[in-house]
Amino acid sequence: MKIVNIFVEKLFAVVYNDEVGNGYQDNEYDRLLDLWTDVNYLREFAKVNKVKNVNQFVKDRLRDAENIDDLLHDLTEENLPLDKYFHQLHNHETGFKLLSLRKGKTSKTDGLRMYAVKIDTNCFVITGGAIKMSHYMKDHPDTEKELEKLKQFQALLSDNGVIDKDSFYEFKSEL
Repeated sequence: MKIVNIFVEKLFAVVYNDEVGNGYQDNEYDRLLDLWTDVNYLREFAKVNKVKNVNQFVKDRLRDAENIDDLLHDLTEENLPLDKYFHQLHNHETGFKLLSLRKGKTSKTDGLRMYAVKIDTNCFVITGGAIKMSHYMKDHPDTEKELEKLKQFQALLSDNGVIDKDSFYEFKSEL
């Protein structure tokens, strides 16, 4: 596993070891945007998940992917808080929480989710993402898998003493 910088020193993404053994795959941010802008992938996903209007589903996901990319670029370029995109994973969570689990969405109708761990103020690490097909993460295999990745990464950070940006940068440099 590696952690790479996506936008300035605020937004990072995990790069998981390639399961085939050929090194590393793309970082999660790039991997997700590539998938979410691949019309063939979106069509197949819609068919497997029994979406009624495949064309509309594809059109909506392409729009969502563009909105995510645009918003994250805008937030980082304008030095605005990334909390405008990454919200608490659980809606009932309030206040500050160490290594908070987050979901990224641009609107209530956005069908795509990026998942991240909030390290500190304006410092996030994307661990993965999914096309939202159910209200609860546990109710769809893709989002359930992403929840597990989030929790595993949070535990890894915690086990390695990451509590803020400084300890995160130290941990990142040791990978």
